[in-house]
Amino acid sequence: MKPASGRRAGYGTMQNMLTFMRKVRVALTPRNWLLKSKLANGAIVCGQNRPGFGGRGVYIFRDALEPEFEHVENFLEPAGVFLDVGANTGIYSLKAAKFLGERGGIVIAVEPFPDMLATLNHNIRLNGFTNVRLRSFCLGEKTGPADLWMNFRRPASFSTVRRDETAACLSTLIVTLDEVFPWENLNRLDYVKIDVEGAEQQVLAGGRKTIAKYRPIVQIEVNISDARLSLPDYTMFQAPDSPNKVCIPKESPKLKVAEQLGWSRNS
Repeated sequence: MKPASGRRAGYGTMQNMLTFMRKVRVALTPRNWLLKSKLANGAIVCGQNRPGFGGRGVYIFRDALEPEFEHVENFLEPAGVFLDVGANTGIYSLKAAKFLGERGGIVIAVEPFPDMLATLNHNIRLNGFTNVRLRSFCLGEKTGPADLWMNFRRPASFSTVRRDETAACLSTLIVTLDEVFPWENLNRLDYVKIDVEGAEQQVLAGGRKTIAKYRPIVQIEVNISDARLSLPDYTMFQAPDSPNKVCIPKESPKLKVAEQLGWSRNS
């Protein structure tokens, strides 16, 4: 029988080969085609074979795309509520919906760009999920009309913050989390993932009361210590080689999950 170390090495070699073959497939597939990926929990994700359109990374790396995505189910609770701000094709929404759908939970997926919303809706229907609520607006600090900047022509970079001098824009609506969450008629909020390309601070500022009331885990792409909104009595974690920050309430038993994964604490 092959030693455990040998089995691990063999598994790593196989995974590297699969990753290489997927990269080859991406290179050979027409750019306007959808790449179809199956996650570890069985959820299906489709996305265009173009940079920033939410199909390539998850196709190549699957659940290992980023550590927070790989382990997100470990931080969810049965019958919980998952809020995905900046959902794109919905890799987080779909993985969470698969887990929560079998346990009575809800996913709220916020995606303001109509083309990506259509792809996300396609993915939800493909999976047969009935526990995902699609919302086509932006979350921010103040409710009102705004411009959604199509930075670098990549939906993954679209934001209410302009980062590309040549970017075109489309009209959108900003709503604060504090204003919109009561409309959902829910009595809990367990996990908030925020990926809005530079507008993270505004989302947090507009959700001050909701976050204080429900004390969800908050995953954010920027250093939350730089944000104007503090999170009292939260502990911030960062996975190795990841730019994301995962902030967990100090009273939450999920602190142990981050510690067991070996994620580092940040002050």
